[in-house]
Amino acid sequence: MEPRGRQNLNRNTLTQSGLRTGNAGAKDKFDFKLELQTNSWLRIGLAAKDTKKKFCNLFCHFTVANLREAFHALDGSKAVGIDSITKDDYGQNLDSNLQGLVNRLHIGTYRPLPKKRKLIPKPDGKERPIAISAFEDKMVEWVSAKILTSIYEPLFIRNSFGFRPNRGAHDALKASYLSLKDNKRPHVVEIDLASFFDTVPHRKLIRLLRVRITDRRFRRLMMRFLKAGIMDHLGTLYENETGTPQGSIMSPVLANIYLHYALDSWFIEQYASYDNIIVRYADDAIFAFKDKQTASDFKHALKSRLEKYYLKLNEDKSGMIHFDKTQLNVFHFMGFTFCWAKTFKSSKRYLKIKTEKKRLFKKIQAFMEWIKLVRSRLPLDKIWEKAATKLQGHYNYYGVYTNQAKLNHFYYSVIGLLYKWLNRRSQKRSFTWEQFNRRLRFKPLPLPPKGAYLKPLIDRRKYAYQ
Repeated sequence: MEPRGRQNLNRNTLTQSGLRTGNAGAKDKFDFKLELQTNSWLRIGLAAKDTKKKFCNLFCHFTVANLREAFHALDGSKAVGIDSITKDDYGQNLDSNLQGLVNRLHIGTYRPLPKKRKLIPKPDGKERPIAISAFEDKMVEWVSAKILTSIYEPLFIRNSFGFRPNRGAHDALKASYLSLKDNKRPHVVEIDLASFFDTVPHRKLIRLLRVRITDRRFRRLMMRFLKAGIMDHLGTLYENETGTPQGSIMSPVLANIYLHYALDSWFIEQYASYDNIIVRYADDAIFAFKDKQTASDFKHALKSRLEKYYLKLNEDKSGMIHFDKTQLNVFHFMGFTFCWAKTFKSSKRYLKIKTEKKRLFKKIQAFMEWIKLVRSRLPLDKIWEKAATKLQGHYNYYGVYTNQAKLNHFYYSVIGLLYKWLNRRSQKRSFTWEQFNRRLRFKPLPLPPKGAYLKPLIDRRKYAYQ
C-alpha cells in the first residue's frame, strides 16, 4: 500500500528513469531529489511502475502548485461553463482563488458545477453532445486526469492509442497497416461501441478504479464529477446517471481505464499472440486474426464480454471481414478505408489506406456550407487565409502514404467551391477563371503533400504487446 503523506520512495537509489545507479554525480542526485519532492507526477509515475501497488493517499497532490500548473496549461480561448468565468477572470485574484479551492477540496466542501451542453455535428449527420465544465472545475479535472494518467499508463497495452501521451491517430493507423500488410492475418473483426461515452455505468467504473486506488476521498471526487448534471441551452438541468461526458478533461482517461479492463486486458489474456492482434483508438477497435475459427469464436465471446460491462456494439459499424488479398472486401477505421489495390506496373496487390468516401463527402459538404456562410461577411484575404488553414488541417490528418488521390480530390473540390461561391457574393462576378488562377499563383493555397512529404505507414517503430 502507498503510505499516507509523502510517498516513501528510496530517493538515494532511484534515477529519473526509475533505475538503480551508483555512478550518478552528487549534483544529479541532488537535482533529482529536489524534483522528486516537488513533482507529483514523477513520484506517482515511479510508484506506478509496480503494477500491483495500490494508492491510498492521492489528495495530497491537490496542491496550490499543481492547480497553478493546471491554470497555466488550460487554453483560455475555450468555451466557458455555466458560471461564464473565463481564465482571465479567474486569474485576476489567482493566489487567493487557488488557496480557497485547495481548502474546499481538502475539507470536503468542493462540489463541481453542472456542465453546459453543446451539440457538435458529426460526419454521419448526427450530433455529438459536448459537456463544457466551469473553469475552476477544469483545473480540478486537469489535476485528476494527470493523477489517473500517471497511475494507469504502466498498465495500458501498447496497441491502445486513443488520448494517451505521445500516441495518436497516425500511430494507430501504422499499427493497423503493419498488422495487415503481409496478409498474414486476413480475418478482421471491426467494432464500434454504441454511444460509449454516454453509457459507461458509474458504479462499475468506480469499482474498477478501486483495483488500484483505495483512496476513498479521491474516488468520491470522481463520482461527484460523474454525477454532476448537464444543463442545456434553455437552462434545463438533467441528471447524469451514466456516461463520462465528452468534453470533460477526465473523460478520455476514464474511458481508457474502463476499456482496458473491459476489452484490452481480456483480449491479451485470452487471444493475443503473434497471429492475433488488437489495435484500439478510444472506442473504435479492430482485431486481426490468422485463423477464421478463432476470429469467429472471438466475435461470439465479445458480445457476452461487453454485456458484462453494460456496453453494446453499433451493429452498423461492426462485423467480421475476410480481408484477404484475393477478396475485394474493405473496412473502415478512424475515417480511413482499408483495401487491397493493384500497382500500375503489375497486377501485384498492396494494402492501401485512403479517406473514407462518406467522410470525404462530409468534409467537402462542410466546406461548402462554410464558404456559403462567410463569402459576403469576411474580406477576401481573410477567407483565403481560413481556407488555407482548413486545407492544411485536412492534410495533417489524412496526408498519409497511399492517400494521394483522395487528397487531390479534396483540394480540387475546395478550389472549385471557392471559385463558384466567391463569384456569388453579388450580382456581378468577382473573377474570371484566368483571374482566379492568377490569384492562386500569387497567393497559393496549400497543395496536397506528395511523396516524402506524406506521412509514412512503415518505419522502424515496432508495435508489440507489453
